[in-house]
Amino acid sequence: MNVLAVFRRELSSSFDSPLAYIVVPVFLGLVAAFTLWFQDMFAQGVVSLRSFFFWSSLFFVILVPAITMRLFAEERRTGSLELLVTLPITELQVVLGKYLSALALLAVALLLTASYPITMATMGDLDWGPVFGGYLGLFLLGAALCGIGVAASAVTSNQMIAFLLSMVLCLMPFAMGFFLHQVPAALLPVVQYMTFDYHFNNLARGVLDSRDLIYFASVGAAGLAVAVLALRHGRLK
Repeated sequence: MNVLAVFRRELSSSFDSPLAYIVVPVFLGLVAAFTLWFQDMFAQGVVSLRSFFFWSSLFFVILVPAITMRLFAEERRTGSLELLVTLPITELQVVLGKYLSALALLAVALLLTASYPITMATMGDLDWGPVFGGYLGLFLLGAALCGIGVAASAVTSNQMIAFLLSMVLCLMPFAMGFFLHQVPAALLPVVQYMTFDYHFNNLARGVLDSRDLIYFASVGAAGLAVAVLALRHGRLK
């Protein structure tokens, strides 16, 4: 019940403030611009959402930090976090409630992209396996990035620092995928496994592999663990 109370409070706060009405449209606009303008998926001659999934996953690096930056940083700045941790609620419950609220807002953003597969389906024989796999991949990727964002917000009282720290941490596993050709052959399997692209692309092809699920769950769980430790450290001061 404590987790649900925090979840409702945070989700309501997101929609009561300009956050959701600015961040989500910016994300949708960027995805639309790069998918339909810079890389026109309708002009490719193939009924596929591959370019849409690529740009959506990449712009999560902006969307997720923007969603999560205020979760703890703002409460640290105003001093309300100290009041929150004195209540009969555990650090894990606070972190889970805030994390789920960020994930819910991310899910809303994904739902608003439903026009892409619907439109493509009217243009030809769309393979729905990769579509469902791609959306599952986006959600799992978002869940992992939200864990990182929550951790970044929990260790600072400055929203901008939380945003930049989260963006850098989220971008690193993407960036590693662009430099795989420079990695020694002996280390290639390890480095490749650490990249987001490797796991997301598997799901976007409609391949459901437990290793990809474990990877995203592990990244998200590690972020939440850092956030819990940061709150616990603050409570012990």
